[in-house]
Amino acid sequence: MVLTSTVRKIIRFAVMHCPGAGIFLFAFLMATASTAPALASPAYGTRLPAAHQVFWGVQHYYIAGSSLDNNLGVLSSQQSYLAMSYGLTKWLALDLKWNLYGTFRHKNSSGAETVYKDSVWGGGYGFRLRLYESNPIRVIAGFQHFSIHPAALDFDGVKQHGILEDWQGSLLVSRHFSLLSPYLGIRYNLTDYIRYTDDERKMYKADGGRRVGLVCGVDVPLTEKTWVNLEADWQDGLSLAAALHWHF
Repeated sequence: MVLTSTVRKIIRFAVMHCPGAGIFLFAFLMATASTAPALASPAYGTRLPAAHQVFWGVQHYYIAGSSLDNNLGVLSSQQSYLAMSYGLTKWLALDLKWNLYGTFRHKNSSGAETVYKDSVWGGGYGFRLRLYESNPIRVIAGFQHFSIHPAALDFDGVKQHGILEDWQGSLLVSRHFSLLSPYLGIRYNLTDYIRYTDDERKMYKADGGRRVGLVCGVDVPLTEKTWVNLEADWQDGLSLAAALHWHF
């Protein structure tokens, strides 16, 4: 897999400030690079910043086997992000992310593949709302959107642009224990592929019957200011995602 210089700097920062966090992140990236990909998860968890507090993080996603409507094939992708969460209030957080690396492929029903590499730009935004909290129970509602815009492909002089967009909404319930905070909930996910060829625009939408699934995850503190988030969901097959977060 490809790691940008920015990702390497983030890993170096994690190793310097928390060796266990850096070792975990490196092991996760190497393990997922050698296994079958999975659908994306936000990997933000249920830990929200306090009002005017900032959380930082690095997130790594896979998307694979995301079925498109009308039997138009499947999407697969791998993406890395630098993430930031800002506490607008005690109960509401703004989530932003910047794409560090992104690529995706579309495999149609006949087996032919179109591969988009070298992400030109990408990112995402979202909000998480603390609906209820009474120690040790917390209820979080979230909305996330992200997209990646790889470089255009050239087919005998004809330019083809591809955009991958993902829209997600979730409702999560967590319980805090002394060493970790597991959570469980439901997620609505919509993954779209938009293709531009010259002046022609075509939208490939996600399979309408596979948009809602069960999600579970856990926040695991590594130090007072550093923690790991792991997530899995069952929607269009099993999916996994992970993130390393910190604040100063």
